[in-house]
Amino acid sequence: MINKKVNKLAFLKNDEVIRIFPVATGRQPDYTPEGNFKVVQKLVNPYYNKLKIPGGSPRNPLGVRWLGLDAKGTSGGTYGIHGTNNPGSIGRYISAGCIRMHNSDAIWLYDRTPLYTPVEIINREWDLEQLPVTLVLDGQPLSFASGSGAYLVNSRAMVPLRALAEKTGCKVDWHGDRQEAVVTGCGKTITFKVNSTVITAGGRTVKIDVPVKLKNNKVFVHVRAVGAVLGYQVSWEGKTRTVSLESAY
Repeated sequence: MINKKVNKLAFLKNDEVIRIFPVATGRQPDYTPEGNFKVVQKLVNPYYNKLKIPGGSPRNPLGVRWLGLDAKGTSGGTYGIHGTNNPGSIGRYISAGCIRMHNSDAIWLYDRTPLYTPVEIINREWDLEQLPVTLVLDGQPLSFASGSGAYLVNSRAMVPLRALAEKTGCKVDWHGDRQEAVVTGCGKTITFKVNSTVITAGGRTVKIDVPVKLKNNKVFVHVRAVGAVLGYQVSWEGKTRTVSLESAY
C-alpha cells in the first residue's frame, strides 16, 4: 500500500504491516494514479528508454529494480515502483507518476513481491502503521480527525469509542485514574477498561476477542464488541476494508 499523503509505502502480509518505507510520488496530485492495481512486470537493472540509459548505469533514474503496475490500463512499462539514482528525492513530490524508493529498499521489496501482487495507492491522512478501515453507520460513512480513524489489527477492526458512541447519541466519560471509558445515555452504562478483554454492560460482563486499546490518547474497541452492546448489527467487506453498523432496533 502506498499513501501519497505521507509518501510512504507499506509492505503487508496477511493484512499485517511488515515494513514501511519512504517514497517519492508524482509532482502533481494526479500524476500518481490512485486505486487498486497489480504488479505485472519485474525487471532487474531496468533500461531507461526515454534517454536510452542502460540498466545498471549510475545515471539511470530508475535505479536497480522495477515493479511495473497495470495502472490506467497500461502493461507495466509506464507506472512502476522503482529505485533511484537520486536518493535526495525520496519523500518529495517529484516524479512523473512513478513511485521512487531508495535502491536498497527497492531490492528488499522486489525480492518479496511476486507478479500479480496487489498494490493499493491511496491519498489519506494515515501513517500506515495499521491498515485504515472505512466505518459506516446506518449507511453514512464516518470521518475522523487524523490518527483517530478505525484501523485493522490481527484481522480485527478497531474503532474509536468516543467518536462512534457520540454519533449514536451516547455520552462518554474518561476516568484516567482507572484507565476506563464509561458510556452512558444509551439505556445502560457500559464500561471499557484499557487492556482488558472484558467489558461491563448494564451490570453484566461481556467477554471480547481483542483487548481495549489506548492509541493516540483515544480508546479503541473491537467493532463487533461495541456494536453488540450498543445494539447494532455489524458487517464486514474485506475487499474495501469497510465495516458497517446498522441499527438492530
